[in-house]
Amino acid sequence: MKANASKKSPKAGQFPLTVTENGISVKIYKSKSKNYVTFMVVYFVLGKRKMRGFSDPGDAIEHAKQVCRDISNGDQLALELKNGDRMTYLRAVEALAPVNVPLDTAAKEYADAVGLLAGRASIMEAARDWLKRNAMSLPKISVKDAVEALEKQAEADRKSPDRQKQLKNVLDRFADNFNVSVHTITPKQVSDYLSALPLAERSRRNHRDVLGYFSRWLVLKGYLPKGADLLDGVQNYSCRKVGEISTYSPDEMGRLIAAADDRILPFIVIAGFAGLRHAEISRLEWQDIDLAENFIEVKAEHSKVGIRRIVPIKDNLAAWLCKIAKRSGKVVTVANITKQLLKTAANTGNKEREIKPLVWKHNALRHTYISARVAECGDVPRVADEAGNSVAVIRSNYLKRIRPAQAQAWFEIAPANQDNIVELKTARA
Repeated sequence: MKANASKKSPKAGQFPLTVTENGISVKIYKSKSKNYVTFMVVYFVLGKRKMRGFSDPGDAIEHAKQVCRDISNGDQLALELKNGDRMTYLRAVEALAPVNVPLDTAAKEYADAVGLLAGRASIMEAARDWLKRNAMSLPKISVKDAVEALEKQAEADRKSPDRQKQLKNVLDRFADNFNVSVHTITPKQVSDYLSALPLAERSRRNHRDVLGYFSRWLVLKGYLPKGADLLDGVQNYSCRKVGEISTYSPDEMGRLIAAADDRILPFIVIAGFAGLRHAEISRLEWQDIDLAENFIEVKAEHSKVGIRRIVPIKDNLAAWLCKIAKRSGKVVTVANITKQLLKTAANTGNKEREIKPLVWKHNALRHTYISARVAECGDVPRVADEAGNSVAVIRSNYLKRIRPAQAQAWFEIAPANQDNIVELKTARA
């Protein structure tokens, strides 16, 4: 049966026929041309008269009704389109009606999504994947509560006191600035927060690293969806200025040693003559130092990279350690090592003799040791293994080329001869 068979045809005397829908009226006229009868639907769109002919009066009436609906809904554009384009437009509007999204908005979002996917997946595939990973509703937790939970876990996991202190300092400050739920934080907000911190480049890098750890913990605990990263696109701050490798001269090292008290002296001589990192020395115990076989054991749990290594003890370092070595306990016992190092550097000055104090240069003792060790043995891979770094990092971040004579002078810095110490050359003036 034909689709229009059920449509009622108007009587011959009814033309011209007026069709009214939603307060809009459209006229239908009947015209004859030879053996053909045409029913013309006449209406006005944007001030212009439009006409469309039909051979069947039922079709003309249905079209007239649709014209009324389009005009009342403000869809005059649909009436301007050709038949094929008009049907495409109407199908698009009909598909978007349940979600109440305008056609132009849908088209823009579709184009943006296709461009973002770049042919790697369809929009439906991306949507299904997202729903699969985010099917479960995540528990809500504030930044403050999440920080407290992480700090308690760090304590239960027996993280080192230094690590617990670092987490508390960074995350408490972060929680004070973000009094919101963790799921509402965006990488843009984190980036702006780090940029506004009144800190040096290295300190910002430390804050960024801790926030990265916090972000991974939130994902692990289910407070953020899988794949979420609060640092996505956030600037990765450098640990130091490009090209800057700071060192000390043998004379400056002698002044630091002379100004150091017995509490901080072990740190200075181990950093300068064995090249251990600040954190590694702070965790070091006297049981880790073997003066009989002349090596220092850096345990995996004390190492920055989590790998155990053996560091040789130079003759001058052995002389210094023989003076101050103990049977057990922490090698460095001061609570705030950095504060004591700054104080030691300040004590190298002498106002009466108009000698300016030295400036404490972060990591300079480790830089100087590595540079002197390479100048002494000429074996960069060996030194990299002793220092716990890759060859590439040693060359880019630590190595400052010095002459062998300067390296020799560095490793001749030793205490004054005593009866219980192996005879060594005294430090050069």
